[in-house]
Formats: sequence, structure tokens, C-alpha cells
Amino acid sequence: MNFKNHVSKKNYRWVKWSRIVLCSILVGVSVGLLTLMFKNLVEQYEHLLLDKAKKNNLFFVIFPFIGLTLIYFLRQFVFNKKKNKGITEVLEALRSQKKIPSYKVFSHFFNGFLTVIFGGTTGIEVSTVVATATLGDMASRKDVIFKKYRKEFMGAAIASGVTILFCSPLAGIFFSYETIGKQKSNVFWFTHILSVTFSTIILFLMNAHPLIDLSQRVKEWHYEAIPFFIILCGSTSIYGVYMTRIVTYSKRILLFENQPILQLLIGSILLGIVLYFLPELYGSGYHTIAELTKETNYVVEFALLALFLVIIKPFTTGFTLKLGGDGGVFAPSIFAGACLGLLVGVLTKVYFMPDVIVLNFIILGVAFTVAATLHAPFTGIFLTFGIFNSYVLWFPIVVLTFISYLLSKKIYPYTVYTLILKNDK
Repeated sequence: MNFKNHVSKKNYRWVKWSRIVLCSILVGVSVGLLTLMFKNLVEQYEHLLLDKAKKNNLFFVIFPFIGLTLIYFLRQFVFNKKKNKGITEVLEALRSQKKIPSYKVFSHFFNGFLTVIFGGTTGIEVSTVVATATLGDMASRKDVIFKKYRKEFMGAAIASGVTILFCSPLAGIFFSYETIGKQKSNVFWFTHILSVTFSTIILFLMNAHPLIDLSQRVKEWHYEAIPFFIILCGSTSIYGVYMTRIVTYSKRILLFENQPILQLLIGSILLGIVLYFLPELYGSGYHTIAELTKETNYVVEFALLALFLVIIKPFTTGFTLKLGGDGGVFAPSIFAGACLGLLVGVLTKVYFMPDVIVLNFIILGVAFTVAATLHAPFTGIFLTFGIFNSYVLWFPIVVLTFISYLLSKKIYPYTVYTLILKNDK
């Protein structure tokens, strides 16, 4: 019997919306607390193991093997021998209307944790997105009224998770809107705004800080630098395509496919060797961005380092995913964008404009690259504001982020996630 038959038509609307309000609040609070705990735990242990590796470089080779081996055995004996496929899992679930297994909450949180702290060059963003989407899916199955709004609750949970990660409620809402599914229903906005509001309250109560606070250091930008901002914009639009193609290619490399243990051993050692020579790539790479923003004397050697990092990053990310690591291209886009901004900024400062502010290029690079790689311009804009806690560059960020997105989509109309869906059809 339909639920509407149990209540009068007059009361049905009130019952429906009151339950949606309650569920949205519960989603925002539960996802917010869980994501904040996960984020803090990963940051703490990533820095702990990275410090150990810096003291003894041999750990750069050993740690990836330990992390990926633990993930392999967890998958074999705990998580039904099924690989995590990142955001594609969420998109597939929405397309097929199949529920996401509840164990995906634990598999993505555990595997994301192990991947990043032991040096896998991805990040916890995609792990958080899929785990929180699963929580939203589970919430939508708790009441007959909610089944119709499954997509809205999944999106609200994702928005809450992204809000916590980047201290930006607007980044959370727009990431859900641009990446998971463009919706304009009242329920979509209602669930998202409520969930994100309560996640934001948690941020304030827990005194959470931006990832890299540059509010006191970035005070101005020069109009004379606009041509170089445009060069950076064009570079990031091309790089977004490069990231997508290389990550996809790296995941398809055949390496002892019929011998998973040997593949794991050789692959993790190769990844470790890269980290040995380029420790800046370790884990999410946010520690590298933080160090780069602390510099005051940018010389041409920084440009050479940045060039190596932006070229190699997609390969190591794809290879980490190939070996079973959890994650995607969210954090790598942020990392690569900062490095690409550093590259253009340093070259501009050394050869063209000695007074140019390199930090501005790093900030812009993040916004442009996220938009170009994920095809999500609003996400790129507000995520960058949240990461750096600086709004001085709002005009060039808003204008050029959309140009970077449009150019990238024109060159190659797929992201890593939509490309996988296309190939699966």
C-alpha cells in the first residue's frame, strides 16, 4: 500500500518535508564528524611516516609496498575481492539504480587511509566521496519517502564530505552538482544546503583550519601579470587533458596480470623508487604545496622541479590506482595545478617580471587545473578559496577558471570518470 494512503493529503506534504529535514541534518552531522576524523587521522599519520622516510630514504621504497600489500589482503579476505573504482562507482550506481554495498564505507576509508599514509600518490578526496555517497544511499533506504530522492541524499552526503575536506560549503555543493549530477529540484537544494550547513557548524565547533592559509600573505595582484595568467590558463586546460589521458593509460598498463603478488611487488618497488628521487610526490602532496608556499626566494631550480613533478604525477597516480590503491584525480589535480602555477610563476619572475607574485600563480593554477581535469569550474573556484583562505584573486580566478574548463572540454570532452563509463557501455 502506498504511503500516501496512510496519511491525509493535507498532512502528507508536512510529513514528507519534516522527514527530509531530519534526514538531511543527520546526514550532515554524521558525515561531517566521520570525514573530519578521517581527514585528521590521515594527515597525522601521513606526516608521521613521511618524517620517518625523510630520515631514512629507504622507507620511501618500503612504505608503498607495505600499504598496497595491506590493501590487497584486505580486498581478498574482507572486501569481497572487489576493487574500488572511485567516483565511477557512484556514477554507475546512479545510472543503474543499484544500491552501493554498505561495506564500501569501510573499504574506501580503510584503503584510502592506507594508500595515502604509505605514500600512494592519490589523496583521500575520492575515498571520501564514495564512502559518503554510500552513507547517503543507505540513508535513502531508511524510509519509503526517501527512495524517490536517493540521488539527492547521496549528493548531500558528498557535499558534506567535500565541505569538511576543504573548509568550503560552496565547494561541496557545487562538486555534487557538477560531478555527480546536475539537478534543479527543490529537494536537491534543500537537502544539500541543510547537510552542508550542519557540516559547516562542525567545522566551526572543531576549530578546523584551511589546508594552507595564505590570507595574510596574498594581499594584491598586478594587472601587468594578466597575460601570464592567460598563459597559465591555457597550459592548465591542456594539462587537464594530459592528466586524464595519462592516468587512464597508466591504469591499463599490463604488468604481470596473472600474477598479482608479483605485480604488487615489482609495481610498488618501482613506485617507491620514484618517491625516493622525488619525495615531493609522497601521499597527497599537500605537504609539498605547503612548503612551496613558504618560499620567499623563487629561483629557476624551482621551475625545473615543478616541471618534473607535473610530468610524472599522472603516471604515479595511475600506477598507484593500477596496483590497487584508493583514490582518483581530485588531489592530484590540486597538486599538479599548484606545481604548474609555480612553473609559470617562476619563469615569469626570472625572465619577464621580477616583481610578479609567484604565490598568485600557485593559487590560480589550482583553480584552473581542477576545473580543467574534473570539468567542474565552480568546484575549482570555491575549492581554491577554501584551501588557501584567500579571496584577493577572485576576479582572475572566476574569469579564467571558466576559460580553462571550456578549453579543456573542447579539446577532450571526457574526464577520467566519464571516460570509464563511456568505455563500459
